[in-house]
This record gives sequence, structure tokens and C-alpha cells, in this order.
Amino acid sequence: MNNVANRTRCCTLSRKMKPIAEESKAKVIAVYDAAAATYNRVGPSFFLHFGRRLASGIGIASGSKVLDVATGTGAVLVPAAELVGDEGRVVGIDISSQMIGRARTEIQKFGFCNADVLVADAESLPFPQMSFDHVLCSFAIFLFSNLSGLISECSRVLRSSGKIGLVYSAGEDQEWKWYEQLISKYEPTASLGTERYSPTHVEATLNHFGFTNVATSVEAHQLIFSNASEFWGWAWSHGDRGVLESLTGNHSEFKRELFQEFGKRACGNGLPHQVFAAVTVGDK
Repeated sequence: MNNVANRTRCCTLSRKMKPIAEESKAKVIAVYDAAAATYNRVGPSFFLHFGRRLASGIGIASGSKVLDVATGTGAVLVPAAELVGDEGRVVGIDISSQMIGRARTEIQKFGFCNADVLVADAESLPFPQMSFDHVLCSFAIFLFSNLSGLISECSRVLRSSGKIGLVYSAGEDQEWKWYEQLISKYEPTASLGTERYSPTHVEATLNHFGFTNVATSVEAHQLIFSNASEFWGWAWSHGDRGVLESLTGNHSEFKRELFQEFGKRACGNGLPHQVFAAVTVGDK
């Protein structure tokens, strides 16, 4: 769940933006339920890239039990299910029932018998203590207004010597400042707040809950949008739609300007965009 439309730094807006996580869980559910049908189906995907990066880099052994928090459509769950094998188990949870429906379809498509998904709130996990060897969460911690509450629950269900792994936004592509400025011009009342938690904050929280060997790497992944129409559909296919829905200016005029500005910058292959992500891991 990082995105090009993280507009938290547009603090010159005449209307104050509020991160969707601070509105209500119902708002978060509504945004992702609406995005679910096209999530990871339109344009290039960084979710799949970093999902596989997280699962493959945290040392999941055959037979392990893995929890994927805010699983979305299964970008982490699928590679994790491949790694745990027939003797292991992967469970994905998400607050959005429509996302869970998409993830269940992915499980069926790959024929996994070692994976399951359910609608659940990560701040009140429906699992006993020490249920999992690994707890993973990719591009979703910004959706929790209380990071400590989330980490506390993750720690509770994690076994001794288990590992936690988090992927989250860690910077914006400065070549896309024009889009940030265009969003600002049309005065959104909501933001995603994808950079609300810095690596320093995340590491300090993990240390507070007793995790050791906490370490972070910041990595980049390039997306290329072939044309403005692809980018437009992509922007509506995930959490960014919460920002776009909140624009108080004329939506048709915004789209017209967006296509115009995109066209000025695109070359023969399209328009590249760098996604920067922090990968933080720790041992219990």
C-alpha cells in the first residue's frame, strides 16, 4: 500500500490536508475497497518488486509460519508462500474485504494450499501469542496512526527469535515535483502521509519493543509510465485515489492539466519515476 501522490509536504494549501489514517478506519477501508478492482492491474507495479524483495531477503525457511499484515492483493504473501513450502503456512490480513477477495483469487490462481487470508485489523490481531516466525508489512505502516500499537501487536504474535520486516516510503522523486505542485493547486483535503514514519522513527519503535539487530536499507526501483492515460489509471488504482477524491478544484481541469504536463516531460519510452523505499528488519 508508497505512492507518487504523497502530498504531505504541500503545506501551503489553503485547506489543511489530513492523512486518511487520521480520519477513520472506515475511510481507509472505503479508499482501498474502491481501489481493489484495479490494484496492481494498471501500469507498472512497485508493490510486486518490493514484496518479493521483502519476502526473499528476510530468511524465510521451509516450514515457517508467516503473517503478512495489510496483505493487499498478496504482493508479499505469494512469494512468502513459495518460500515456506508445503509444511509452512502464510496468513494475510487486511482491513479491506475487497482486497482480501483479490488476495484470495491470487491464492487460487497459484494453487497454494499453504496460504489463507482474512479480514482483520492489525491493531487487534486475531491470533494467539507467538504464532508466527515472521511478521511482514509492505507499504502500509503509514495507514496506522499509532505505530507503537501496530508494532506491539506484531511483537505479541511473533515467536522468540522470530523476525519482523517492514517496507515503507523513504523519499520522493524530485523529477516529479511538478505533480506535487499540481495536486497542491487543486487543494486536496486529504493526504496519504506515506512518509509520516522515518527510518529513525521506525527503528526507535522496534528497539523500544525489544527487537535487536534492527537495520534499515533504502532502495530505489524505477517505474516507467508509457503514457498519461496509464498513469491516470494507475493513480486511481491504489491509495492515491484517496487524495484525488479529495481535490476541491475542478477534477476535469485537473486531469487536463495533468495530461498536458505529463506530455511535456515524456520521451519515446514514456516517463520514468523512481520509488524510494526503506526496508527495516529486526529480530525478536
